Amino acid sequence: QSTAPLTLHTDKMAMLTRSSVVASRPTLAVRRVAPVSRARVVKVAASGQAFDKNWLKADPTVLAISFLGWTIPSNIPVSGFGGNSLFGLLNASIGEQLAHFPTGPALTDKFWVYLLTWHIGLFLTMFLGQIGVQGRKQGYW
Repeated sequence: QSTAPLTLHTDKMAMLTRSSVVASRPTLAVRRVAPVSRARVVKVAASGQAFDKNWLKADPTVLAISFLGWTIPSNIPVSGFGGNSLFGLLNASIGEQLAHFPTGPALTDKFWVYLLTWHIGLFLTMFLGQIGVQGRKQGYW
């Protein structure tokens, strides 16, 4: 089935159908028009290499060391948290939230700031640690 646009013609010479010759009266005929633009032809060449299914190349040692590499520094007290550590404040706020367990934390609670800050730092440390170890294994530095 074609999806080309349709046009109507009333030209007597263009309508040489049995009905128009017999009736000898002008009628409307439908004629298909070719599309204005053609699709480009794209050629794809395969590289011959299969996609590496172990593309992540996760190293459990990197995950463990990066966990420690974030948890230990986040235990250092800083003046920005009133002389407390980020990890200590996160654990204290978890304890406060568990004290009234069925009810979750409010959106304005400091728990969310501590939770997001700590986890963003953890995942960033894991991500950069994985990049560093894999870059070293593959000879980038």
